[in-house]
Amino acid sequence: MTRLSDGKFGRSGKKLADLTDEELVEERATRHGGRVPSRSKPTWKRVRQYLANLELSPGATWPEIERAYKRLRERYSPDKHEGHPERHEAAQELNSSLMNAYAALREYFRQE
Repeated sequence: MTRLSDGKFGRSGKKLADLTDEELVEERATRHGGRVPSRSKPTWKRVRQYLANLELSPGATWPEIERAYKRLRERYSPDKHEGHPERHEAAQELNSSLMNAYAALREYFRQE
């Protein structure tokens, strides 16, 4: 059985462990259809928007963020609007927005 790390990568045909950072980024880009998946830290402007999505001020602490996220997820739960298609769809969009904001903030606070 061959392992992925035994294969040849990049234009130079090196082993995975021998690739430079630039070659690794290039290899990832070719495997993802020409784009490199972004894992960068959100900018402060985006962080402020995510906090606003959670109805918080820019000075919010992580425990406040968690409480606001849970409170708003419960308030805008799509399950509460099963009988109204328009409200259900709006609740799903809000829920998705809340999850994205929470995930980005979690990443931001983890890297600080």
